[in-house]
Amino acid sequence: MQLNSLVLPHFRTSLAGLALLALVGLGNPALAAQRDQVLYRNAAGQAKTETGTVVENSLAKVRLDIGSRERDFDTASVDRVVFGDVPPAFAEGVAYFDRGDYENAAKQYQLAAGDAAARDVVKAAARLRAAESWMKRGASDASAFAQAKSEAEVFLADSPNNRDVPHARALLGRATWLGGDPAGAAEVFRALYQEAQGAEPTPGYSYPICYQSGVFAAQAFLATGDGATARALYNELSGALATLLASLDENDPSRGFLIGLQAKAQLGEGFCLLADGQNAQARTFFQGQLSAAGKANAAQRFGAQLGLAEALLADGNARQAEIEFAQVSAIDYTDRDNVARALVGLAECALQLSDADGRQQAKVWLQTVRDQYGDTPAVLRAQELSQTL
Repeated sequence: MQLNSLVLPHFRTSLAGLALLALVGLGNPALAAQRDQVLYRNAAGQAKTETGTVVENSLAKVRLDIGSRERDFDTASVDRVVFGDVPPAFAEGVAYFDRGDYENAAKQYQLAAGDAAARDVVKAAARLRAAESWMKRGASDASAFAQAKSEAEVFLADSPNNRDVPHARALLGRATWLGGDPAGAAEVFRALYQEAQGAEPTPGYSYPICYQSGVFAAQAFLATGDGATARALYNELSGALATLLASLDENDPSRGFLIGLQAKAQLGEGFCLLADGQNAQARTFFQGQLSAAGKANAAQRFGAQLGLAEALLADGNARQAEIEFAQVSAIDYTDRDNVARALVGLAECALQLSDADGRQQAKVWLQTVRDQYGDTPAVLRAQELSQTL
């Protein structure tokens, strides 16, 4: 399971990594008459689909009118909802999004969200997808992150009980961070993390999205320079995840993702050391984590390798750092944030070294981040460096 920015399969985070579900087909005139679909998992974990008309899409349940009766689905069992009867602007939004025209996609979704003839559940979905589209647009236009933040806030104000509220809150945190306010993002993410502080997560929330938000909160606090709060959060998360994993069945579908989050929490100490300027200690820490990871825990291995690269670069060993960054950027399949951060690291190495083509290579790597990883925190540094080239 890939540790994307905000992408969790049936736990519905996708800030991240902010992949938009194809909720309607493209250019199909029959869509207006198409029924809604609820894709869910039964008690045995088997993927199933039921069709009808969605009359409720809340944190507690999804209610589907199937004609002769209504059927309720627990939110935790629902992978996604595909709306069939949508305004034309919604379908246009999907078409623009799939073509990579995120600005027009967002504008079409906004039109759909304001369509008085559309159902409330569809208008809410359109509003959230407008926010997701603005997030994608942010890669080439930084002002779009503010638009994404605004749309997410409107969604949360208008649909406070919607099934996608946890995802919208995660997206809000991401948009706040990329909009230049890591302190505000840290608080958004910490509040979302706290939805898992009781014996069970708040209804409609899941451990994966809550604990992922805890990791993001720690990273955001570190970005503000508040290493003490970041370190405390990392330690708290590490313990909480160890307890949770010990209680889960070996075949639980969330297990792999949570193991990845645990690795991030454990690696947090090294990044805190780096932030404190303790480069030698950070290097030793990451080398130890890399040795301990072996081949079994890819998230720990790649995360430790990224940390080691940053420690080497901070110590002036740009050539060695370049090797580590290159490996992470080329083969880390666990986390898009890591890949983007490694690409920026490669650019920084290139600018420090005396290679004849270093400046051109740096431009290529930074442009890759802006083109393909514009929804990750690394894009902020990529944009900053690009202005100097």
